[in-house]
Amino acid sequence: MTERPARLRRFARLAPVLLLGAAPMLSGPAPAGPLRGAATDAPLAVQRAQFGTPAAEATPALDLAEAASRPPLAVGDVLALRLAPGETAYIRLPEGAGDLVAQTRRLARGTDTVMALVDSQGRVLAEDDDGGEESLASRIEVAADQAGPLFLRVRLLERTAGRFELALQAAPPSDSSVSARTLTEAVSRPELRVGEPVAVELRGRQEAYFRLPPGLQDLVVVTRRLSSGTDTLLTLLDANGREIVEDDDGGEEQLASRLEVPAGQRRPLYVRARVLGVAGAFELVALPDTAPATPAFPTSLREATAAPALELGQSVPLRLRRGQTAFFRLPEGDIAVLTRNLRRGADTVLALLDQAGTEIAEDDDGGGGLASRIEVPASEARPLYIRAGLLGDATGEFELVVEADAPLAVTFPTSLADAASAAPLQPGVAVPIRLRRGQSAFFLLPPGEHVALTRMLRDGTDTVLELLDAEGRMLADDDDGGEENLASRLVIEGVRKGDVFLRAGVLGDGAGAFELILLPPGGR
Repeated sequence: MTERPARLRRFARLAPVLLLGAAPMLSGPAPAGPLRGAATDAPLAVQRAQFGTPAAEATPALDLAEAASRPPLAVGDVLALRLAPGETAYIRLPEGAGDLVAQTRRLARGTDTVMALVDSQGRVLAEDDDGGEESLASRIEVAADQAGPLFLRVRLLERTAGRFELALQAAPPSDSSVSARTLTEAVSRPELRVGEPVAVELRGRQEAYFRLPPGLQDLVVVTRRLSSGTDTLLTLLDANGREIVEDDDGGEEQLASRLEVPAGQRRPLYVRARVLGVAGAFELVALPDTAPATPAFPTSLREATAAPALELGQSVPLRLRRGQTAFFRLPEGDIAVLTRNLRRGADTVLALLDQAGTEIAEDDDGGGGLASRIEVPASEARPLYIRAGLLGDATGEFELVVEADAPLAVTFPTSLADAASAAPLQPGVAVPIRLRRGQSAFFLLPPGEHVALTRMLRDGTDTVLELLDAEGRMLADDDDGGEENLASRLVIEGVRKGDVFLRAGVLGDGAGAFELILLPPGGR
């Protein structure tokens, strides 16, 4: 008799027991011990029916190639599985069986399944963690028009062991009162009617898809009337399912979403709605976009040049559509340009430009949180311009403000020559530093081994430390080696020739505020 491979012998030892989908569900909790009829030394144990069905049919495999050689799981059948830590089961699906739903159920205590739909090359077509009916169970929908052969890949989260059932059932008929759950289904559904809200209720990883009407007018698609704890996410898709734009918290209500859809955008277009979290309920509605077609602010350097310059103390309310930016000419003097009162999920970005449009400086979060701030000294030659936009070309609202910015008195050396004539940096004493754009702090270091740290970084500051010799040549540097995010840490050896200096600056020569401290070796 020909010796069979070990993996096939492992399955041959299992006593198959059939669980038909039409049979009653077993009551009570999953058994605490090994499954009945399962070989206790086999990491992957299976229960399947014996109603005249050979034991080898539709048994799981430990790899895709092995699963491809096995008969498919029949619609209505249920497999009871036990997986060892790190083990993966592959099950072949039937072809030509219509729309299907595969889900895990009756999970033993502590079991958390993850299921994926894969093609014959192992490419993941869909994946689900907790979308099943039970807590921690998984659910995958398989459309009838998806080309086979297709397979289910089932794993357990966190490399644990666990027991559960895998059931394959025919998908229920589409309910026109329930939102489409796939892009394919949305294609055949009626389009979303402008002004008519749709009630949506989603679990975990579920999604709802909607076809948008023809591009006869500019639209906004919003979520509203969110139930307690609901956090929505909207995505605009093209006919191939490619993401065009996404919004999380840009809606009027807290945690609501908002998408702008111009009339000129090529159709067909679809909206995908999700919830961030376990579940949620909300309304989704498409409304006419009543925002003026022509912005009330300059949208180019040329327009900004022809418009009056901003004035000190002036606050300009801005609402930017997707991809829009605003340009303004700046006044004379020491000024700070900043954003504030951010709404609709706005994350602002400011850029300082010269008259040719060359970018001199840029700031994202220097104004605190998601706000921005750029300081412009009086010594910088005008004309200068500010470009205000949103990160990722999103939509949002905020105020752009110009304030007088009197330079603060500098309490530290700002050049190598100044540092050479000043007292050395004192170990153990924190030095508060606030740098304007293009500024650096320089310090003569005392003898011995030390560790230089930046800490207490404020308003998005990203520090850089450099060790320099007396000629200004860099001996060592560090950007993000500190304990805090974006902080720096530089080890300074005790053996050296001549004086050495420490330069503390901000990445990209931007503005920033932080503390600098010199500690003994090993200090953090």
